[in-house]
Amino acid sequence: MIGHVSATAAGWSAEEFARAANGKWLVAPADGAWRTAGICAESTQFKPGHALLAPAGEAGLKLSSVERFLPRAAAIVAESGLEYVNRGVPVLEVANLREAVAALGTDARDRFEGTVIAVTGSVGKTSTVAMAAHALASAGEADRSRTSANSPYGIGWNLASMSRSAAFWVQEVAAARMETCSRLVRAHLAIVTAIAPAHAARYGSTERIAELKAKIYSGMAPGGIAVINADMPEFGIFEAAALAAQQRVVRFGSAPGSDARLLSVEGSTVRVEISGSVHAFEMGAPGRHMAMNATAVLAAVAALGLPVQAAADRFRRFEPLRGRGQRSDVVHAGKRVQVWDESYNANPASMRAALQVLQDAGDAVPRASRLLVLGDMLELGADAQAMHLALEADIRALHPDRVLLCGPLMQGLGERLLRDVKGQWYPDVQALLPTFPGWLREGDVVLVKSSNGTGLSRVVNLLLSQSSRN
Repeated sequence: MIGHVSATAAGWSAEEFARAANGKWLVAPADGAWRTAGICAESTQFKPGHALLAPAGEAGLKLSSVERFLPRAAAIVAESGLEYVNRGVPVLEVANLREAVAALGTDARDRFEGTVIAVTGSVGKTSTVAMAAHALASAGEADRSRTSANSPYGIGWNLASMSRSAAFWVQEVAAARMETCSRLVRAHLAIVTAIAPAHAARYGSTERIAELKAKIYSGMAPGGIAVINADMPEFGIFEAAALAAQQRVVRFGSAPGSDARLLSVEGSTVRVEISGSVHAFEMGAPGRHMAMNATAVLAAVAALGLPVQAAADRFRRFEPLRGRGQRSDVVHAGKRVQVWDESYNANPASMRAALQVLQDAGDAVPRASRLLVLGDMLELGADAQAMHLALEADIRALHPDRVLLCGPLMQGLGERLLRDVKGQWYPDVQALLPTFPGWLREGDVVLVKSSNGTGLSRVVNLLLSQSSRN
């Protein structure tokens, strides 16, 4: 499975690009050596030489981003190409931008001769994608999907923009339109992190969520590898689907009998057992949940026949991603504090994991320095209120000094918790922000955790702004 693409490492020629996108050049590249190695659909991911996706409904870049990147872009891809013909860059017109992106992703995948790893699950997907690419770099160049773009459109532009010379591609995949996603990615190996009631409002039970995500195997050729979390109750759903698709099942988890077993986490030292051999390594990302993600990655590494210890040793230098555990030392309102940013996603499992990391810190984070900023966990369905109330014991076990709660679903928890714990409940982040600096004290550790839609990333942005950075 492992290999490199060299002949097309530089990307598409003008003719190849137009053919792959099912488009026509309104302004063709003047240079016969023109090539593009990717497309840009999100402004944070632009690289010089990318073809820009012009706005088309909810797809493409904002017009302001197109204007900003235009001088360094290889071309513009647009449904209404005539708008751009006098802008001094090549213009490729397509009938439907989303379909063009899917076609480009498919063509890039067709050309790639390396190993493709897919990652799905309710929690830990994005971190596991980053960890897998980081660890696999011990065996060759590895590239990965950027942001949480894991729908067919997001997968399309990610595949179209990954390094053609890499030995490994790692792609995040969501439950929505899973069969389409699986056919796009055509993974050689798929990792399932865990199932939680995230998006239960949309899909119903965790069993139904598992059934949808288990369609990840539908686009995989027989003989692929299914790395599955054996600790989750839904393991059997994935195992049955993987075996029906003629995949080789590899189990990871904490229970005896797992092919890759997490043995212990002591401080930053993690011990795992892989196929009977024990490996110890240091983790740059704290928390048992991160150690479990690493166990899943090492299960994949071993299943691919690659050296496990070399991959494990790279975790020492892995740092959590923004919104998913990243830590920053800042000065705000004259006070030195540390921000633990978990503001991108939240469900009961990931909320408890974040709280557990702070509890495991012990005396390294004195109780008087513990400031929790917790927001609503969204898309949990009919049991959402009960799931929020159930966090009370976990929060009390931390003995936080102050607790700020944000969002309507957190109100009931606030009524219980804030009777004897300092803090306040706010209906939304807009109400929280003006009072927030007054809650800070010198030396605080500020844990910010919520679903992205709650907006607590604005609290993080306030703390990390240039004017307040150390």
